[in-house]
Amino acid sequence: MRRLWRRKGTDLIMSIMQDKQGLPPEGPKAGSGPSGADRPANSVSDLKGVVSRLHSAARGAERVALGDLVDAMGQSSMAAVLLVPALLLVSPLSGVPGASIVGGLVIALVSAQILLRRPKVWLPEFIRTRRLPGPALRRALAWLRTPARRFDGLAPAKPGGGAHAWWTPALALVCLALGMAMPMMELIPFSSSIAASLIAAFAMTMLTGRVRIAMVAMVLAGLAVGGVLWLL
Repeated sequence: MRRLWRRKGTDLIMSIMQDKQGLPPEGPKAGSGPSGADRPANSVSDLKGVVSRLHSAARGAERVALGDLVDAMGQSSMAAVLLVPALLLVSPLSGVPGASIVGGLVIALVSAQILLRRPKVWLPEFIRTRRLPGPALRRALAWLRTPARRFDGLAPAKPGGGAHAWWTPALALVCLALGMAMPMMELIPFSSSIAASLIAAFAMTMLTGRVRIAMVAMVLAGLAVGGVLWLL
């Protein structure tokens, strides 16, 4: 009985000392909140992440506004936003009438804002409210998932990407020129898809920091243009 009273008295004294010293009560340790994996991701750094964000934004909708697809990138870099119209023009969705005109205008606007080093993308309201057919968009994104997964395996992103690399303004300038020329490419078969593929590669270079992607893309684009000219 005496031992029990002594043990209770010791526990009481220890608790009083902790209160005086300002020690926190036992429980979850500081910083043991949601881990990085549990927190909602605000940015993407690879092609698979971009496609996944776009698919989530288009889920269950009959018509999807272009502004919603851009907003789905959250706080990602401008290169991730530039990938949105480029990927849509590379996918089977490029067959939608007027897609090259609207996509080229968005590409030109985003590329210009990369050159101006704007922290957040701006698009005029008449472009943001432009709507795409939801089922066709989801089919196009499903078609892009496998190539995106394989591409990320071949060219994983470098820490920090290439947003501040010396070659980023040069790539953005080429994307700006291609975007402005894209409306005229409606008259030339396959030309808009070739240009969109090159823009997507440049955007991936800026996003991942892998400059080899741009180099390989330029060689392949040159071969593709040569093939189209030969067919004509």
